[in-house]
Amino acid sequence: MTAARHLIVGSRSPFRDRPIVAGLRTQTGETTWTVTVAKGEKSPVGLGNGRAYAISKAETMVAVDATTGDTVWQRPLAPIDEADPGVVAFAPIPLGDRIVVPISGTEDDVPDRVVGVARADGETLFTHQLSASLSGAPGATAGGVVAPLVDGRVCLLTQDGTVSWTRDVGAALSAVGVAHGNAYFGAATEELLALDIADGSIAWRGSLANTVFARPLATEDRVYVGGADYTLRAFDPATGEQLWRDDLANAVTHGPFRIDDRLVTLVGGSHHIRGPSGTVPFSPTVLYVHQLDGTRVRTVELSGRPFEDGGSIEWAQAAGETVYLGQTFGLTRIAPEAITDA
Repeated sequence: MTAARHLIVGSRSPFRDRPIVAGLRTQTGETTWTVTVAKGEKSPVGLGNGRAYAISKAETMVAVDATTGDTVWQRPLAPIDEADPGVVAFAPIPLGDRIVVPISGTEDDVPDRVVGVARADGETLFTHQLSASLSGAPGATAGGVVAPLVDGRVCLLTQDGTVSWTRDVGAALSAVGVAHGNAYFGAATEELLALDIADGSIAWRGSLANTVFARPLATEDRVYVGGADYTLRAFDPATGEQLWRDDLANAVTHGPFRIDDRLVTLVGGSHHIRGPSGTVPFSPTVLYVHQLDGTRVRTVELSGRPFEDGGSIEWAQAAGETVYLGQTFGLTRIAPEAITDA
C-alpha cells in the first residue's frame, strides 16, 4: 500500500493476461488499473516514491505510477533464465536515486546477480555477480543492501554495487530485517543473528530450535522472529536476550507483521524453501494475532474456509490496517476488526 493508500498487487502467473502490477480499491478489491508485459512469470512488487516496480521472466522491468497505473518506463533486463522457478522471487528495492534488483535462481545455470538501475529511466548503473544464490530477500539500509546467500555468507552491497564487507555465517540464511544499525536474520545454525551494518561483525546471537523461513521484524524496542520450530519469539535488540516466546501450530512462513499494537503471523501454507527442499506444503494453515508483549489475542484457522476457492495460501502481507493473503488464484483481505479487536 502506498502512502496515499493505493493498494498495489502483482501476479506470479506466467501468462500475459495476468498483470505484472495492478491497482485495487482497498475496501472492495475492485481492480482500477492493470499493467501487463509479455508472457513470463513475474516478481513481487517493490514500492517507493509513488511508483511500483517489478520484473518478469520476459526479461522486462517496469516502473508504474502507483496512483494512475501509467507506465513511467519499461526496460529490458537480460538475461533471466526462463526455466528456473525462483529467478524472479524477490521484489526490486527502491534505494535513493536507484532501484536495486535481485535476480537469483535456484539452479546452477542461472547468473545470480544484483542489478542497479536508475530510478528516473531504468538505465543500468551496475551489475554485481553473486557467488551463490540468494537464500532470502535482501534488506535495505541507508547506503546499500544486505544480501544473504545459500552458501552461508552475507554481504553488504553499496549503492554503486561494490562489496563493503562479507561475513561467513556457515549456514543458509533467511530474509534480512534492518534496524538499530543491525541486520537481523535467522540461520540454519538455529540462531537469530544480529550483524553490525557498519562492518559485518556479529553483535549477538539468539538461540532458536530450528531454521527461519521469514524475515525478522525489527521495531524500536524488539526483534520478533518466527521459526520453523513452530515458535514466535521476541528478543531485546541491544543484548539478544529472549523476552518471550509462544508455541504455535506450525512453521512460521510469513511474518510477524506489526499492525498498530498487534503482531500478525502466518504459519503453514505452501512455502518454497531455497535449496534442495523445494516447495513444502505445511499444514495446518493458521493466522495468529498477538499483543506486543506476547499475549495471544486470536487464532484464525484458515484451512478449509470458504475463501480457499482461491486456492492454497502462498503468502501474507500487512498493508494499512490489515493483512492480505495471496492465494494461487486470488487475494483475500482479512477484516481489520479480526486483528485489532481484543
